Amino acid sequence: SVAPSPAYPEPIDLVTVRENTEDLYVKEERTYDTPDGPVAEAIKRISTRASTRIATMAGEIAARRARVRQGLGDSSGKQALVTVTHKSNVLPQTDGLFRSASFAALAQQRFKDAGVKVEEQIIDSMLYKLVLQPAYYDVIVAPNLYGDLLSDTAAALVKSLGLVPSANVGDGFAIGEPCHGSAPDIAGKGISNPIATLRSVALMLDFLDQEEAAAKIYAAVDGNLADGKLLTPDMGGKAKTDEVVEDVIRRL
Repeated sequence: SVAPSPAYPEPIDLVTVRENTEDLYVKEERTYDTPDGPVAEAIKRISTRASTRIATMAGEIAARRARVRQGLGDSSGKQALVTVTHKSNVLPQTDGLFRSASFAALAQQRFKDAGVKVEEQIIDSMLYKLVLQPAYYDVIVAPNLYGDLLSDTAAALVKSLGLVPSANVGDGFAIGEPCHGSAPDIAGKGISNPIATLRSVALMLDFLDQEEAAAKIYAAVDGNLADGKLLTPDMGGKAKTDEVVEDVIRRL
């Protein structure tokens, strides 16, 4: 999430949901010789189980985000929306399976009752539209490789990895962490941006069904960014890490 800017006059507030156990990341590769030289090939594996699980998670996140927006008193009118991203026009069996399993999972009555809309985009047009109109999107779900590309593109749209939270979510547990990792190269310098970590705390509260508490953290963080007086160097400011944390706590 990020406030409006000259490049993007509407607020950007979206989540990329990336399947993280299969696709080309199963890392089953081989190279073999031919008369014309070596040929390398890799296995792309897509399963109904993993696709159903990640699409269901995307639907749950979309419904949860809608509740958080209500808790914030959001008047934007933004609807809960899941965009299923694939390349089934070229890969009808693997990506076709991801597409069909995702739509079946998102057709559950509980998502309809929560007002979750579902649409689809081919990955190349998805990346194009994400850059052109990021404010339109809410939750984007994709297989592993496409999700990797989409999440990096989305992070670039908000100008700093220091703003981006993430969560690795399994069956019955979730690990929240800032998208940038531990950043050991700037440890102890007091210049790291704490926003991604704070937003990751809010994500954890989301998964604990504490949407009201999460909404308060999001509002405090957004207030700090909108005010623009205490920003870390990655955001073009001169504030120290502790100063930003203290400002967010004061807003809480």
